Amino acid sequence: MSLNERADWDLRHREWRGAGPESFVLELLPLLPRGLALDVACGAGRHSIFLGRCGYRVHAVDFSLAAIEHLARSARQERLEKVQCLVADLEHYPLPADYYDLIVNINYLDRQLIPRLKRALKPGGALLFETFLIDQAQVGHPSNPRFLLGHYELRELMAGLELTRYRECLTVSPEGVKSWRAGALGRRQ
Repeated sequence: MSLNERADWDLRHREWRGAGPESFVLELLPLLPRGLALDVACGAGRHSIFLGRCGYRVHAVDFSLAAIEHLARSARQERLEKVQCLVADLEHYPLPADYYDLIVNINYLDRQLIPRLKRALKPGGALLFETFLIDQAQVGHPSNPRFLLGHYELRELMAGLELTRYRECLTVSPEGVKSWRAGALGRRQ
């Protein structure tokens, strides 16, 4: 990412006021393996904090310094010592192979990263992935096709993992915001 993109994300995260985890994460929590989790493009850490509260050790990675600073403050306030925060560009961040029990990737789409995420899973580890579908361009942000999945594209990107759950649908947040989303939970054999 460029410095301009970093500045934009830092501004967005300075204005962040908090939110709970995505409903897909809450719904699938009983199916997620315990242990060490990676929260990809974690932003201000709503999923990192949630996983930390659930007893996971978490590596929270984001490009935005403002987001990571917010997350680190939140983790300290809640005494979640197992949430480790890291500012890094995921395009260049070296992911260790066979390392994570769980990888959570919500609202971030870098198609080139997905093979590296799958390799970073331990055998038996799971990748929980949810982001926007191409239909989202009709109802709001984001609208750039680069950041929108085609229909059934996520199923193809998760190839090689055993799919436990898969969905493509229109969702409505507790605040009433509609969004078109694709979500999957895949386990490495």
